[in-house]
Amino acid sequence: MRAALADCPEPGTVLNWLRNSHSARLLADLMATGRPVTHADLDATAREGPAAPRTVDYLRGLLVAYQVLPERDELSARIERHLHRVAARHPEHAVLLRSYVRWSLLPRARRHQRLRGGGFLYRVRSAYARINRATEFLNTMAAHGLSPREVTQHEMDTWLAVNPGTRFAVRDFAVWAARRGHARPLDIPHWPKADPVGLDEDSHWELLHQCLTDVGLPLDVRAAGAILLLFGRHLTRITALTTQAVTAAGEDTFLTLDRTAIPLPSSLAALLTDLANMPAPTNWAANSSRGWLFPGGSPGQHLSATVLGRRLATHHIPNRPARATALVALAQDLPPAVLGPMLGLHPVTAAQWRRRASTDWTAYLEARQATPQAQP
Repeated sequence: MRAALADCPEPGTVLNWLRNSHSARLLADLMATGRPVTHADLDATAREGPAAPRTVDYLRGLLVAYQVLPERDELSARIERHLHRVAARHPEHAVLLRSYVRWSLLPRARRHQRLRGGGFLYRVRSAYARINRATEFLNTMAAHGLSPREVTQHEMDTWLAVNPGTRFAVRDFAVWAARRGHARPLDIPHWPKADPVGLDEDSHWELLHQCLTDVGLPLDVRAAGAILLLFGRHLTRITALTTQAVTAAGEDTFLTLDRTAIPLPSSLAALLTDLANMPAPTNWAANSSRGWLFPGGSPGQHLSATVLGRRLATHHIPNRPARATALVALAQDLPPAVLGPMLGLHPVTAAQWRRRASTDWTAYLEARQATPQAQP
């Protein structure tokens, strides 16, 4: 860290951080104890100390990036930290919530993070929401004098009807509780999702051409927009791409999105190569970017999908319609068995995109049946 501070090309940035930042003051306080800084110290500070959790998380990322602290499973640590807070506020539900998180929620979150990568903040927030909804449900039922085993479909439907937009997240907990004998089997449907709306073909190709040729756009916006419009890659997985995902073999350049190296057209190959070769940001904390193709402002972290989505929207590249159009175009030409492994899609998801891309002859058949047959 001392070397990174000394080597920063903008000394003013370093001085501002040392003098004014909350994370620098927190680091000084921890060092003043005379003990080596540990993850446990930072956890205790985030839980009980005056420093905001964001300040603690930033300092932790800084210390890990410069190998002051060892890496750890941050996804599990954050979920367990939130579980500890909730259990402390609601001790009457602590045993059931701990069992749910440790035997169901945490293993699936780890597995998805390992297999799919990216989407760290999304998985953390999703876990928080499920824990919060489970706690809210248990509190409401307890207020009515009902244990989880006594809750019927009527009580569940009544509770869901108050705010279905957020309370449907309790389905994960309810299914787990029923399987483990903590509650009755109850019918809780998935929150319905509207079919994705895509771009028209002309707009789609105009945006792709702009990303590949318009030098007035920021380089990261052009590269992310081209990957989104050509491959329908989710933003959480675009931001998690490393510079090692772009490889060259002879005169060809490849982009590895999951496990398949995809040959790139020359214009996109040049664009991604330029992005991979960009110098590191001048922010001293970002000097250790770990080779992200889209480095973020936090030390050792890639850009967040939310920030990238805002940058794309600023330049009139709509995320969801662009992704839907690209995936439908790919699904028209590739079977699910090829599309899934190439883009890292679940087999069910790949099959769903294939069905969306298939021509629907239902309206044609109904029209034929309704039309009187011409007499010969």
